[in-house]
Amino acid sequence: MRGFETLVASIVRNTPLHRPSVLTPASMRRILQITEGITANIFHMINDLAIAAIVSGHEQITDEMIEQWQPEFDVEAAFA
Repeated sequence: MRGFETLVASIVRNTPLHRPSVLTPASMRRILQITEGITANIFHMINDLAIAAIVSGHEQITDEMIEQWQPEFDVEAAFA
């Protein structure tokens, strides 16, 4: 989990947001659950969240945003 947290923190830190995004352990677990730890999925999710943060004017990714985020498609259905 430590390597996963480091990866997510690095990706989030490199988003073009004006405010820092501090993620709780619960948010990290949620990201892992949604993305299944797949690097491409993590990048996709963080990118979507960063865009939403910019559009909303909040300029940071929040725990609430992570909890509410839904993938654009069902990963399992895409590979069925």
